[in-house]
Amino acid sequence: MGYKTHSIDGRMGEISLAHVRTYTKTAVIPEGTAGTYALAYVPVAATITAVRIYRQGGTAASVQVTNGASNVLAAPLASTTDSWASSTAVNNADVPAGGAVNAVLSGTSGTPGSVTVQVDFLTAVPA
Repeated sequence: MGYKTHSIDGRMGEISLAHVRTYTKTAVIPEGTAGTYALAYVPVAATITAVRIYRQGGTAASVQVTNGASNVLAAPLASTTDSWASSTAVNNADVPAGGAVNAVLSGTSGTPGSVTVQVDFLTAVPA
């Protein structure tokens, strides 16, 4: 069973039979203070497909994403001032239903104004 989609003009679109969806969870860490921050509670099983970070100001900050107690990235993702850094090379990507995904901010210097962390998930939807 699919679902109906609508175009921007509100007219009926195609029927989608896709059984997977992607979504993004975002956390903004004000003042770029090092520490562990809750990023997402995953209510249904999902797979992490990408991680992105953006640092506003400061001179350095690195982010590791954890899935439970396991690191998702082989090494923390280093940021560049006022631009995005990303990685699709993820480990421990399968998040069980009820799993917690956290962002661990470290290596900050130069007082970042904020650090934004985004994680993309892929999840199955009922047919």
